[in-house]
Amino acid sequence: MLACRGLAAAAAASPTLWSIQQCSAAYFSRSHATATSGGDGKGGSNGAPANVRQAFSYCVEQVKKHDYENFLWIMQLPKHLRPSILALRAFNVETGLIQDHAKSEMLWWRDAVNNCFKGSPPDQPVVTALTEVLRSVPLTRYRLQQMVSTREEDLTNPEQPASLAALERYAEGTAGQLLMLQLEAGGFSSAGRADLSSSGSSSSSGSSSSSTDGGGAAGAPQQTEAAAAAAAAASAAEHAAAHLGKAVGIAGMLRGTYTAGMWRRVYLPEDLCQQYRVDPNDVLLGRDSEGLRDLTLAVAAAAKQHLEEARRLAAEAEPAARPLFAPAVATGLYLDALEQAGFNLFDQRMLKGAPSPLAYQLRLKWALLRNKY
Repeated sequence: MLACRGLAAAAAASPTLWSIQQCSAAYFSRSHATATSGGDGKGGSNGAPANVRQAFSYCVEQVKKHDYENFLWIMQLPKHLRPSILALRAFNVETGLIQDHAKSEMLWWRDAVNNCFKGSPPDQPVVTALTEVLRSVPLTRYRLQQMVSTREEDLTNPEQPASLAALERYAEGTAGQLLMLQLEAGGFSSAGRADLSSSGSSSSSGSSSSSTDGGGAAGAPQQTEAAAAAAAAASAAEHAAAHLGKAVGIAGMLRGTYTAGMWRRVYLPEDLCQQYRVDPNDVLLGRDSEGLRDLTLAVAAAAKQHLEEARRLAAEAEPAARPLFAPAVATGLYLDALEQAGFNLFDQRMLKGAPSPLAYQLRLKWALLRNKY
């Protein structure tokens, strides 16, 4: 949250960055109008119902305000992907901002997700946007519900994670599920590929029956090889998302240690605190120590390991899917900055939002150009 505020402040202070944001938001509005009008573009700015346009505009603003790092790369995605990714990211923001009345709030969101899939959503912008996405994109209800349940458990049970494994489970239930949903939204998951394969096979059945036996026999091995390659790429993407989710979640916990202390929360694993003789009260008070740095190194090393494995697997994913792994850029930069700060979570550079917004945007641009994150 500190880093996000730093980026947002930089955008407000920089006319160039701010103009990029405005242009991107306007471009998204046009692209969504095209998508919701059937893809022919005839609907123009009026291609979608007013409440749907307003819902997606709300998603844009929420992600831009609370998740600016990810907002930047989302606006570089192909136009047809942006609405669904923004809706999912806005869902993550809305459920992540809940602090009070956790039980009732999370129950509301759980019911809202169910009603989305039933076609009777409540009148809330993010829910409206998700319902619109579900008209054309098959998302897994369990993943959305798991994000809600994981956050509810965290809010209603404010104890430290017992171990690094417990921390990883939280990361998997939030960031990991979100990344998997993004793959589903783009059609890059195994489920999405299965849908494409089934539709493709049904459409090609007529043509194959009219072709000669020799032509059909020659094409069958090629189709089998293509299907196997697509399945392997989808599997690699899913495994990469699982590892990246853990890396993003763990790094986010480290990044938010100081802010969490204001809420009297400590997310550093309890067993590691005992191992390195770190008093949780010192963490709450922002006191640096050699033991805390050693503990931070151990946790950061786990995040780094997941990040490197995610990068290795993402290279095997379909090229069109790789931009969805752009969150690896900010996570990698943060872990590098933390190492340069001697793993001092309370170093002033870290508290001010290291890495700098400019460094992040330059690295992100380079990653987007290379399609390597």
